[in-house]
Amino acid sequence: MSLLDQNWGGTGGGGDDDALDDNQQGKQILTSRDGTLMLIECAPEMFESLSNTMKTDSSTNDDNDDEDLTTGFQLIMRACQRFYQSKIISNDKDLSGIILYGTEKNKNTFDFNHIYILHELAQPSAERIIQLENLSKQDTFKKTYKDLFGSTQSKGYSLNEALWTCSNLFSNSPQRLTIKRVFIFTCNDQPHASNLTLERQAKQRAKDLNDVGIQVEVFPILTETRTTFDYKKFFQDVLMLSDDELELRNNQAPTGRLNELLKLVYSKEHKKRAYCTVPFSLGTASDGTPLQLSVSIFNMVRPCTKPSKIKLDMKTNMETKTVTKHYLPETAEILMPSDIQYGIDVSNRRVLFDADEIKAIKKFADPGLEILGFKSLSCLLPHHYVKPGHFIYPDEKYIEGSTCLFNALLKKCLEKQMFILCQFTARRNTSPRLVALIPQAEEINKKDPTDRLASNGFHVHYLPYADDIRTLPKNDVARLSDDQVDVFKNVIRGLKFKYRPEKLENPALQTLWRNIEATALNKDKPEEFIDLTVPNEENQNKKVGQYATEIKQMFFPPDYVMGVTKRTAAKRKAETTAISSSAKRSKSDENIDVEAAARNNLLNKLTVPILKDYCKEKNLRANGTKKQDLIDAIEKHLTITT
Repeated sequence: MSLLDQNWGGTGGGGDDDALDDNQQGKQILTSRDGTLMLIECAPEMFESLSNTMKTDSSTNDDNDDEDLTTGFQLIMRACQRFYQSKIISNDKDLSGIILYGTEKNKNTFDFNHIYILHELAQPSAERIIQLENLSKQDTFKKTYKDLFGSTQSKGYSLNEALWTCSNLFSNSPQRLTIKRVFIFTCNDQPHASNLTLERQAKQRAKDLNDVGIQVEVFPILTETRTTFDYKKFFQDVLMLSDDELELRNNQAPTGRLNELLKLVYSKEHKKRAYCTVPFSLGTASDGTPLQLSVSIFNMVRPCTKPSKIKLDMKTNMETKTVTKHYLPETAEILMPSDIQYGIDVSNRRVLFDADEIKAIKKFADPGLEILGFKSLSCLLPHHYVKPGHFIYPDEKYIEGSTCLFNALLKKCLEKQMFILCQFTARRNTSPRLVALIPQAEEINKKDPTDRLASNGFHVHYLPYADDIRTLPKNDVARLSDDQVDVFKNVIRGLKFKYRPEKLENPALQTLWRNIEATALNKDKPEEFIDLTVPNEENQNKKVGQYATEIKQMFFPPDYVMGVTKRTAAKRKAETTAISSSAKRSKSDENIDVEAAARNNLLNKLTVPILKDYCKEKNLRANGTKKQDLIDAIEKHLTITT
């Protein structure tokens, strides 16, 4: 799982889940902010050239903008910059900060030596990103670093004090943080080798952070003099790694997790927390006891929309506030919510409802899934799709034994290739929906056994009601010859490809994010975006271009020219009909007596072209081209007063 991803909140822990009691199933699980602190060592080795291993494995080789990153400090600053940029787009409510230790100057609440808080725990901003960019550029990072933090060759700084500073920043955060993380960037695998007291204090401080729920992660940096990093010397106790985890860490490439931070992601980050938690009713036992299990429901796919526009005051640039008030048109009296009733017009009669009646109308059932029966999977047709569905897992928090019963039900549905037909009510005062629970078995990547491609569970597939189904007109499809069918078989075979939606980014969103970033960071032009939704015509022509002439000869007339649209017979017929109808209309218009219509006060019934023709015939000048102007001119000419 990516370091930028968070833990699942609906099936395990998370402080927000405690707000739900046994009587509140169906309530949406709330989310909060996450906080991340970058703790960066500024030892002299961090300003040495990167080792060959770091240069080879790092993703900087694939990015032209990162070619000038030659030292470990530059690489970390660029990683922090990318982390900030990704956070602004993915989740701008999260808090981030940077602490340097090993500097000459110090800036912290406790006045610890060699500890400098570069960025307090706050939301990322354009100013912070520009500062990190200057600290990572080859031509500016040394001068910028020396001006801000000085330089020191001292080894007397304490990791314990640096971790204490991190803990203090989290404690003083004005926002409630769901997940707290500290990322340690260092090239020293044993920072206090010569001082056992400082080493013991640092390990104890890391244990205290873990006890209060602060996660600690280490990103090793390899340089010319620090070519290896052994977690066993010190950081095994800091990270509380088991022997198996230790062996896995020591065998990992040092740039593996760092590359995740260097990768700039222009996409929203969606918290992996439950949409809601509801009971799943299987019926009633023989003694009348309801048979239920508890399930958590997760969203799998949802459209990612553009950020909403904010209305600002033109002079002060302050955000405006929208206030809606209801008033009586006759008296302009402001109405309070208690003064308002709701109604509906039925057969020329207005039926009124009060607030309690509306609540009673909206309430159909308590939140939950109620089983209706089982059907074969073959009964589901493509046009039964209504909207994106969900995925459900068992939840032991509310009903113990839910997992066992859930797995037994899933196993039988997979064996018999059946889906469960249910009535689903997500929350109170929401309409019940008809859904199909489609079973899914666990799927493991054969190449990587630790990579799970699909999980055990049910997909919640929304089904239409009878009112939702539309009937299409029946059209007789012409029979095609086998040769014509074979041609298109070849075209389909040539254009087939492996579809992976996670590789196709929304071009409208990506262009928007890049333009916003370029404006905020004062860039000359936005970062280039490669739109993979645009077909590669050159590649397509190589694969199926040979069939284009064959299709043209089979399906189109001899005089057909590709790319040129000719007028169809239907269009010509429509134009002929329009001309004849206008001719008929002009003949009938000639028989209209405008002066008689004026004396009978019927000029309003005549069309504008008729009035214009009369004015032109009599050499009348109107004050305008509107119908009333023409009528006034004619009445004045005929000396008719209205």
